Amino acid sequence: MSADKSIGQSYRQIQQELLNKILRTILTSTSVLFVVMLIALAFPSIRTIPFIIMTLVAFTGVVVISISQYWIRKGYPRRGAFFFIMSSILLGAMLSIVFSIPSFIALVSILLIIISAILIGFRYTIYPLMLSICSSILLMLADYNQWFAALQFDNTTLLSLIIQIIVVLSMLIVTALVINMAVKRLEESANEAFLRARDAEEARFDQIALNDQLHHDNLEKQKLLDVIAALETPAIPILADTVVIPIVGYVSDDRLEKIQKLVLEHIHRERLQTVLLDITGVTSVDQSFAQGLKRLVQAIYVLGAKVFLTGIQPKTAHIFVDLDLHTALPSTYATIADAIEDLTALHRKG
Repeated sequence: MSADKSIGQSYRQIQQELLNKILRTILTSTSVLFVVMLIALAFPSIRTIPFIIMTLVAFTGVVVISISQYWIRKGYPRRGAFFFIMSSILLGAMLSIVFSIPSFIALVSILLIIISAILIGFRYTIYPLMLSICSSILLMLADYNQWFAALQFDNTTLLSLIIQIIVVLSMLIVTALVINMAVKRLEESANEAFLRARDAEEARFDQIALNDQLHHDNLEKQKLLDVIAALETPAIPILADTVVIPIVGYVSDDRLEKIQKLVLEHIHRERLQTVLLDITGVTSVDQSFAQGLKRLVQAIYVLGAKVFLTGIQPKTAHIFVDLDLHTALPSTYATIADAIEDLTALHRKG
């Protein structure tokens, strides 16, 4: 999800950068054209209604671009781009009237629809397309009926021809610049996408390798834990079918469950008959440990083995009595030696 969001933000940044470049290019060319027209108006022979209209169109173009840039700075690039495209189509229609060239609007519309598709998405091209079609139809009707004849250049004069050539060349140059910028930015975007895809693939392989290493480390860790658990609770044989199992250190509930599992598995595997549980090394004897020890003793009985408890200290005995567990426990001894002595005597009698 975060990756998709990052890609979406990156794409919007690319759109905004390209839009700013296009608007700056068009603003520069339109401003230069406007200044040239203002200077040209100083000559009476050029100060005609069509030329004045062209000057006003150039000034309006500068204003439209400035407003569009304002919206972009405010964080609304699509609104700025849409305003620029729709306004530019209307200004192109006015130039078509002045030049008496209805097809001129087609050139403007193609350029603006391309910009619309690149900058604000293909679905937004429907509005510029509809406005372009309507404008073209109205301009062809106007040209056929000579509705705006008084506002048009006299196509028979050399001045009119020169002005039209200059404007058309300007449009073609701007179009070439915009398309070139768009192509270069798309190439940069494709390279960025390729690099990101490569980095993502490398990261995926690194993650797989890391997961494999973690899995291997966890297996090794588990093996070490199993060895440690076995060493913590060794089974020491002392007589035939008899072992001593010393329990040392602090015994938590989890460790007591592991000890019970190891002891019961060892009894079942070795077919033991007698087990001496030595708790001399247990550092803390509480109710939880006493209850767990009682369950272990009962489980050993269920497997058919005898069990003796050694290492009973006075404090431990006092705790067992307070918890009323002494009656549920097996025969108890203060030391392992005492238990072995009794077992040896029993074997002799047997």
